[in-house]
Amino acid sequence: MMRTARAEDGATAEASSARAALVARQQALLEVMLRQPGNLDIAFEYATISTELGDYEAAISTFERMLIYAPGLPRVQLELGVLYFRLGSLDAARYYFQSALEAPRVPREVEERVQAYLTAINRKERPAEFRGAVVIGGRYQSNANAGPGGRRVSLNGTDFFLDETTTGNPDVNGFVAANLHGAYDLGTQGDLLEADLLVYGARYYDQVRLDTAIAELTAGPSFNLARIGLDNTRVGIYGIFSGVRLNHANYNGALGFGTRFVSAPDPLTSIIGKAEFRRRWYNDTADFPTVSERNGYVVGGTLTVTREVSAAWSVRMLFLADFEEARTDYNQSWEVGAGAGGTYRFASPVKSLSSPWSADLEAGYIFRQYAGPNPLISTTESEVDDEGWVRGVLTVPFRHDFAFALTGELRRVYSNYDLSSYTNASVSVSLIRTF
Repeated sequence: MMRTARAEDGATAEASSARAALVARQQALLEVMLRQPGNLDIAFEYATISTELGDYEAAISTFERMLIYAPGLPRVQLELGVLYFRLGSLDAARYYFQSALEAPRVPREVEERVQAYLTAINRKERPAEFRGAVVIGGRYQSNANAGPGGRRVSLNGTDFFLDETTTGNPDVNGFVAANLHGAYDLGTQGDLLEADLLVYGARYYDQVRLDTAIAELTAGPSFNLARIGLDNTRVGIYGIFSGVRLNHANYNGALGFGTRFVSAPDPLTSIIGKAEFRRRWYNDTADFPTVSERNGYVVGGTLTVTREVSAAWSVRMLFLADFEEARTDYNQSWEVGAGAGGTYRFASPVKSLSSPWSADLEAGYIFRQYAGPNPLISTTESEVDDEGWVRGVLTVPFRHDFAFALTGELRRVYSNYDLSSYTNASVSVSLIRTF
């Protein structure tokens, strides 16, 4: 205990010494600033040290005087906005933040910090937040039913010829999707109550048994970790409620929970991690009479790391893993995978469309292993799949909240089970409305 007390006394003395040094430096800078009122470097250092000492009034008056000598400095306007934000003067903070954005050649890091503070101001003034996106489009697939490429397959060492309806068949479908997000500020150091609703529906021209309807709701609290020194970092927990219909009949439902980690360790990097547990129930129907054999739980997670390389380029890495438990070994599996992608933003080649376009390319691979052999296919070998994909997306904004997207994808699954090997190429066009 004596050692602890001595350590605490030493830390207190060190902090006092550091503060005394800052106070001395502040006083010295003040004397220089009075002699050289136009020296902006001295003024900026004085205001910065005053901020560290908690002397916000001195810092504010200095920054405001700097703007008299050199109007329109975005970094100074940013610092003024931050100070007024800390003092709770949100109108004054908003004025300086918006002034910083209106300056010519605003540094990217200044713009990102300003946008973050403006978002925080909006949240303080309006504790409830709602946003979303609605997508409507059409899609062509060369193998809509994910069937094998050929009619000849091997079942327990014997060759069979499949009916043409069970092999891979092309089709087109129309689809609509929506992703809605709501958040309520709990008023406790930035903690939120968040909810997300995802809905998707698709109708096929020929393969009507694939007509799909999906709804998933996640909801739970999200905690701001700035309270423990992790700025721009949140962790949340949430419940999961989902259901799927195929060919206008209930296919499966799931209940579960998850946790999400979101962090921006620096202005150019974002990290999103997610881990989930789901309990799934399947419903046997005339079209899918044995799917209840897949009843069980799923546990898995994903990690996405995105980095802004430049104003035009961003790159990302994706990692995933999951385990699916089932009643039968041949439906039970685990998988791991990874992907990489990049987005390139460029000036619109169409004069009437002023917003930048973007081109995104992603490729990935998944390895999947099943727990036991399917006796209808093999009595000795369990299924093993290698799945890969390449996807490209061109996005053309018509305005800030309305865009057109053209998506192309090639997906290939190679399996030691002939029935599970397939190739599917798809092209889709869609309109995206955000709000």
